[in-house]
Amino acid sequence: MKKTFAIMIAAACLGLGSQAAIAGPDGATIFKKKCAMCHAVDVKRTGPAVKTMNKDAAVLKDVVTNGRDGTMMKPYGKKLDAEEIDAVVAFLVSNQ
Repeated sequence: MKKTFAIMIAAACLGLGSQAAIAGPDGATIFKKKCAMCHAVDVKRTGPAVKTMNKDAAVLKDVVTNGRDGTMMKPYGKKLDAEEIDAVVAFLVSNQ
């Protein structure tokens, strides 16, 4: 009985571990590491506040990927993969 219980616990733990892997990158964490030095959620820093950014996900994705000419916004298309960029865009849209 103890052996069966141990196997069930081990299987459950493996299942939880795979759920975390499936969940994908965390946009909030990436934002804190890569974006927060220039952007805050509520106030303007070097770059605009998240709450005042364009709410169009396609526009946000383009700007994060390719940067923005004439501003200090650098492209992150080579620093972040597509899934990470999508996570950051989802974070930005959810905080507007």
